[in-house]
Amino acid sequence: MKKTLVALAALFLAGCASNPYEPTLQVKSTYANASAVAPEGQTHIRLHRLEQSSIIPFEKTCPLLVILDGKTIATLHFNQYVDLNVPNGMRKIEVRIACALTKTTGSITVDANGKSISLETDRSFFGTYNIRPEGSTNK
Repeated sequence: MKKTLVALAALFLAGCASNPYEPTLQVKSTYANASAVAPEGQTHIRLHRLEQSSIIPFEKTCPLLVILDGKTIATLHFNQYVDLNVPNGMRKIEVRIACALTKTTGSITVDANGKSISLETDRSFFGTYNIRPEGSTNK
């Protein structure tokens, strides 16, 4: 019995580790869910919404809007990402919770110069959203 429980626990943990996050299926743009290698004159950007515990009732079900240069292009739930291939140049990426009554946005301006960019977003203690380079310690 003990061996069976250990085997099941190992399989469960292996399943969780093999796919730490998943792509969003809610995409509203030709830029989104692009290949990892951007075509000439474009930059590949991945934005990942981190998994977080939340005491806000609607936050688990309400998506985070992803806005590129003022246009909504995708929505993200916890632990989802979107891949974008965007034209080179300065690009403003914003996120905003779709169900909020107040403006709880986060934004970052990136220099899309042909080199891949990985970003992550989450909600701060104060209820605003952060966007930063993946692995950054500025949380």
